[in-house]
Amino acid sequence: MNGREHPYASEQQTAIWLALFLIFMALAVYLARQAIQAEPNPLAPRAAEIEYLRRLALADPLRLADMLDHSMVPITASDFIMGSNAGRDDERPQHTVYLDAFETDRYEVANAQYRRFLQATGRRPPPYWDGDTYPDGQADYPVVGVSWDDADAYCGWVGKRLPTEAEWEKACRGADRRAYPWGNMWEPRRANVESFDRAASPIEQAGVGPFVWEAAWQLLRITGNRVEPSLRPVGSYLDGASPYGVMDMAGNASEWVSDWYNWSDYAAMPTRNPRNAGPPWNHCLRGSSWHDPTGNAAWTQSMSRCSARNSSHETQDPRVGFRCARSLP
Repeated sequence: MNGREHPYASEQQTAIWLALFLIFMALAVYLARQAIQAEPNPLAPRAAEIEYLRRLALADPLRLADMLDHSMVPITASDFIMGSNAGRDDERPQHTVYLDAFETDRYEVANAQYRRFLQATGRRPPPYWDGDTYPDGQADYPVVGVSWDDADAYCGWVGKRLPTEAEWEKACRGADRRAYPWGNMWEPRRANVESFDRAASPIEQAGVGPFVWEAAWQLLRITGNRVEPSLRPVGSYLDGASPYGVMDMAGNASEWVSDWYNWSDYAAMPTRNPRNAGPPWNHCLRGSSWHDPTGNAAWTQSMSRCSARNSSHETQDPRVGFRCARSLP
């Protein structure tokens, strides 16, 4: 032996160092993703604000409506990553989109807000209301069962508009390409989504029948947490806030956006302030809902992703509500 290192030993050392480097990088990525999950969101509303909303819901619904009208979140003009190469075909390709500045409602439009609109315009109430009166104790619940036309008219009535698909997705996922409003891991406790333990439901046990659409309307008339699934008051899941502090972008109500659903992918879409203007068949929906009589756990997880797209042509749907947006100079 001449004391020189054998070439094979050197190759082994290189391979070991490379393996350690790759493990370190994978750990760093994992820890970074975990940090997104674990750190408190400084832009989310504080518990005291939510408690104040609850008190107003009981004592002064008109003041609650006014406060919710003014609870808007500004989002600066910038690029963001829209879509997903790992999702369904209609989410592809993942691409960079530029949006002008806008602001969006922090909370989904609540019953107390929508009631003023019905009283002023005489438009059709949701099927689970009694005329222009929402179920008792639900002033701060999101209104659902609202058609796209009524949602669009409401936003115009308050001096706003429906958000575009791109605006909704940016408000949901922020600039770090997160999969869900709170991060990259699916954590259903952060949103009002169904547990799918339907056999244990008091409604099912009472013999009301299978969870079909008519039963969903009946569930909406029940206030409180006595039954699963059910709607919850807006802002009930503080640790489910989006990066900008927008609430309930997964769970509670699916939400109308201004776009028509294009039945295709993003290949032909513009990359600056995009909006689908047709074909005029189904309007787009974003976000998962409190209940889906035909869904399952995998469907709910998929639809809770910020990039997930859905559509509907129904005029009234027990899963669907909305929030409003407004352009900023």
